Amino acid sequence: MTRVGGDGWVCFITHMRITGGELISFSFKTERPKMAVIYVNKAEDDGDDEDDDDPLVEAIVAQRMRLSEEEVCSLWDIIPPRADFIGVSFVTRLTSTMVDRHNMKLPKSLSESCGIKPDEEGSAGIRLTARGSVTTCAYGVDTDGRTHFNTVGWKSFLVSKNLHVGQAILITIRNTHRPGLRMMVVIDII
Repeated sequence: MTRVGGDGWVCFITHMRITGGELISFSFKTERPKMAVIYVNKAEDDGDDEDDDDPLVEAIVAQRMRLSEEEVCSLWDIIPPRADFIGVSFVTRLTSTMVDRHNMKLPKSLSESCGIKPDEEGSAGIRLTARGSVTTCAYGVDTDGRTHFNTVGWKSFLVSKNLHVGQAILITIRNTHRPGLRMMVVIDII
């Protein structure tokens, strides 16, 4: 068992509403340490120490997002092998801003982990599943460091995909050899 404590830890536990069964992932691989809290809604600990190959350890999860047990099982089924994507994977729920207003931004930490530079602009391919059809979408990095997809391209992607507010999705960024595209953004429904 690992114990973590220190100044502000109790406030952190309260603020993040940690009650047990959450996976808290610390990464000290970068210059600035990172932490992700993954809510798995699992009350008991089965004592398995097989976390070394756990792809969820490197996932970035939207703050306060809770996955149901069914969603966690689905996530395990769809998360690709680490060698298949660059940076870290990102789990979130589609919001009305993303679906109704066609405004999609990737978090700064995801952009940085994929080597997307500040003030970078380019074109990305977006696809639903690794084998889905590709929609080309322009993107740019905002002053806050988040990667923002062009509204027209993101809307074009959404039109035929039957995605709706509240759906949990996994986003992975992959290299691509397609001419004119800097990266391939793969979205899987959890």
